[in-house]
Amino acid sequence: MVSADGLKTWFDYQLLFTGIAIAFVVVIAVWSRLVAYLGTLPLADSSVDSTNPTVALAVTGGGILTIVLLVVLAGLLNRDRK
Repeated sequence: MVSADGLKTWFDYQLLFTGIAIAFVVVIAVWSRLVAYLGTLPLADSSVDSTNPTVALAVTGGGILTIVLLVVLAGLLNRDRK
């Protein structure tokens, strides 16, 4: 006979795996759309100067945003659950 606690744990893992699978599909779909959009941009345009301070600020801002998001995510995942 299956215990209620074991069944609850099994359902928890099934929901977790289903959520991970859905998130994976969404990330792949968004990534493909982003790559398709970036393919249409004239990034090799000679009028874009890579030594321009605006480009450096954009790259730095993206890096800082990524680090902040990772810190927030780590904090959310390490919360004490009750």
